[in-house]
Amino acid sequence: MNRWSDPNSQKAANAMFSGFTKATGIKITNQVQPSSGSTYQPAVRTAFSSNTPPALATDISGPEVYNLARAGVLMDLTSIYQGIKSKARAGAVAGSEVDGKIWGLSDGATIGNCVFYNPDYLAKYHVDAAAITTTSQWLAAMSHIKKAGGTPILIGAKDQWPGGHYLNDLVQRRLGSAAATQLYNRTVLPKQGDKIKWTDDQVIAAFRDYLAFKPLFQDGFLGEAAATTDGQFLAGKAGFYEMGSWLLSTMRQTPPSFTPGVMLFPTVEGGAGHGNEVTLGNDTIIVSAKANADAVRKFFDYFTRPDSLARWSGSMFVSPPYRFDASAVKVDSPVLGKLFGRINSFSANAGRDGAALFNDQAIDVNIYSRYIWQGSVGLMTGELSPERLCQKLEEATVRAQRKLG
Repeated sequence: MNRWSDPNSQKAANAMFSGFTKATGIKITNQVQPSSGSTYQPAVRTAFSSNTPPALATDISGPEVYNLARAGVLMDLTSIYQGIKSKARAGAVAGSEVDGKIWGLSDGATIGNCVFYNPDYLAKYHVDAAAITTTSQWLAAMSHIKKAGGTPILIGAKDQWPGGHYLNDLVQRRLGSAAATQLYNRTVLPKQGDKIKWTDDQVIAAFRDYLAFKPLFQDGFLGEAAATTDGQFLAGKAGFYEMGSWLLSTMRQTPPSFTPGVMLFPTVEGGAGHGNEVTLGNDTIIVSAKANADAVRKFFDYFTRPDSLARWSGSMFVSPPYRFDASAVKVDSPVLGKLFGRINSFSANAGRDGAALFNDQAIDVNIYSRYIWQGSVGLMTGELSPERLCQKLEEATVRAQRKLG
């Protein structure tokens, strides 16, 4: 059961299933559902609570997996993971570990803390993105562009989630991936304690860091949607653009007017996070407790073969968090191929523990939508201070923890 419903994804999935059957003799019945998250996740929950669940299904990592694991309907994949662990990179089991066991394995991730840039635009202002490694350097470069009359960076804040990206990136850089995950898990898993709080100095500092970007965003940024700013950046109207690796799919449909570069969100001086850590939008393969364990093991062995991953990565435009030869990935555009190779290298260089889920994938939906997405707008309008927003997040998290017991 999956939501690989667009023609390109269906073609890639059918090719992968066909190759698996040829290699093992095991047939897969492909049950495709519409891609909408508002209908797909409920469909997965219903299917796994039935008497005839699918053997395998894709789902988003995080609370969806945690809840199904705790309901007892998933197969424990810990031993299967041990068999492929040598192939794993950062994020292979992100959002799938509960009670010391592994309940899902990633089928592909998008990297969210990317910063795309326009080298041609930056050159006009004598800015070299390759020389930027810290937020201080980045902010100084963008301030220079702004003072010279340029547009250093774009954001589609009307949609709220782009501002949530910045809060995510800055918290991860301030705390590091492990501590950020521990903070986020307080809202969705019991017995997490409060060793890391939203009101801790480093978290408040991360929210305060976001305010430094306000004078650098384009005029009217609070009223512009992400689709609009996607188009503006690809038309060459700004120097930088913070966006997930899914922007490559937009570039496939709307080729940029320049040759873009991409880097990871810079480090924050004094923060515990390092510059290689990645934020993941992680899809995971979960397995029914009723499935045939031997067939499941063979499937993951096949899926994580380097040749399988190279084909899958190029066809689906995702970065599977396993070891494979990125140079073998075939992408239909030299420009996109180079960018995709660079993005795949981010995952390779992150280290096994250098990844965390997006806050909007890891945190309770009611909390992140109100206090992260909407809160990011409140910070920009001045309706909320970093201290006040962090206090509200901590209070909401404590309420969630009480419900979790």
